[in-house]
Amino acid sequence: MSASNRQAVEKYWQAVNARDFDGLVKLLHPDYVWEMPQSGERVRGAQKNREMNENYPAGLPDVDARRITGSADKWVTTPSWTVLKISGSGDEYTSESRVSYADGSVWQAVDFFRFRDGKIDYQVAYFAPTLPAPEWRAQWVERF
Repeated sequence: MSASNRQAVEKYWQAVNARDFDGLVKLLHPDYVWEMPQSGERVRGAQKNREMNENYPAGLPDVDARRITGSADKWVTTPSWTVLKISGSGDEYTSESRVSYADGSVWQAVDFFRFRDGKIDYQVAYFAPTLPAPEWRAQWVERF
């Protein structure tokens, strides 16, 4: 169900920020996979994910999920009033986040989540540090 999938993404980041590893594991499918293409790493399984997070040097960063997007499940009615669910539209969500590390660095991250059986079964994360805008393009851009 799409609404609960969106809530699961919100709960995921809340659990990360609270260091609630039991709560985090409950959101993950037994076949959970997390990929980080920039470093060429893949974590398989909720337990390995938990162990990695528990051993994060200097503690996990704080994540401010600023935007979560995804599609709601869609329902249609046929001419004979049969209600049909169009599936596959509520199982993918994206979050855009500001990530603050213990060393004071701030990164921007985009995570793509896929759901199966109401749990997160796949996540891919792309991340980059913030950087100052170059002065040469100041006349053409709007800073925020």
